[in-house]
Amino acid sequence: MKGVYPCGAAMAPEDRQAFDPDAARERMGVGRKEFARFFDYIWNEVRERRSRLDEAWRAGDWKAVALHAHTVKSSAAAIGAEGLRRTAEAVERAATAGDAAALEEALRTFHAARDLLARLVGMAF
Repeated sequence: MKGVYPCGAAMAPEDRQAFDPDAARERMGVGRKEFARFFDYIWNEVRERRSRLDEAWRAGDWKAVALHAHTVKSSAAAIGAEGLRRTAEAVERAATAGDAAALEEALRTFHAARDLLARLVGMAF
């Protein structure tokens, strides 16, 4: 992992609710080194999908927005990024429903959650 990996580091309870890598690692049954490699792979996927999601939003392609949000949701769940998972789920739900106001709000919270995750892991998004 290129950033500061917070496994074992003291995290505020609200941060641990947003990102709990130790719980994800334990669920997977892998050590820190293996989880770090997995995290790097997923992190790159999330970055790519976030960019595609933003492009789809700008193009008005809500079906693609929902698809990319769904992928981010699954990826975030795998690495213990519950805050990002929840907000990606809200984006997916709003895009699928065709609710413009809900989608705009969901995208704001999604971007805030991804910024928090980036800060927690010490990596640029």
